Amino acid sequence: MELRHIRYFLAVAEEGSFTKAAQRLMIAQPPLSRQIKDLEEELGTELFVRKNRGLSLTEAGNRFRIYASRIDSLAKASTEEIREMNKGLSGTVFLGTVEGCAPRLLAEWVTAFHKKYPLVDFNIWNGSSDDVVNRVNSGLCDMGIITAPYDEEGLEGISLHTEPWIAMIPAGHPLAKKKAVKTE
Repeated sequence: MELRHIRYFLAVAEEGSFTKAAQRLMIAQPPLSRQIKDLEEELGTELFVRKNRGLSLTEAGNRFRIYASRIDSLAKASTEEIREMNKGLSGTVFLGTVEGCAPRLLAEWVTAFHKKYPLVDFNIWNGSSDDVVNRVNSGLCDMGIITAPYDEEGLEGISLHTEPWIAMIPAGHPLAKKKAVKTE
C-alpha cells in the first residue's frame, strides 16, 4: 500500500464519486478506479458500494477511512515538521525553576530565545530546589534554575545571576547607622 492509494481513497470517499475525485486529483478517472481496485484487492475487501449514481462506503470502507485519515495527517505533519527543521532549531525545552528572580529572568531569556528560534517551545515547571534537581536528574527537565548551594553530584552548575540580599532592621536599632554588616 502506498501513500497515494490512501490519498486517492480519501478523495473518492469525500467526493462520493470517482469522476469528481479524479477531477480534484487532476488525474484520469480510469487509473483512479484501478488504484482503488488494487487497494481493495490488497485489503481483501470492497471499500465502496458502487451504485448507478455515486457510491458509498462499506463497513470496511468506513473503518479504513478512520485509519487512512490518521495516516494522511501523520504523513503531512511529519513532512511539515521535517521541512521546518531545516529552517532552524525546533522542539520543546523542559525547564524547572524556583521562586525568587528565576521566573522574571527566565521570562526575559525565553522571550529573547524565542525571537531568535521561533520554532522552539518551552514547558516550564516551578517547585523547590530539591524538586527541580530531582526532575533534572530523572530526565523530566532538560535544565533547572535554582539557588545555590545544591548537591553537585552528576550535575554541572553555571552561575547565572547574583541576587542582592538586604537586612531590614528598625531605624532606631544600633546597627541601623552602619553601612554594612559582616555575615561571617
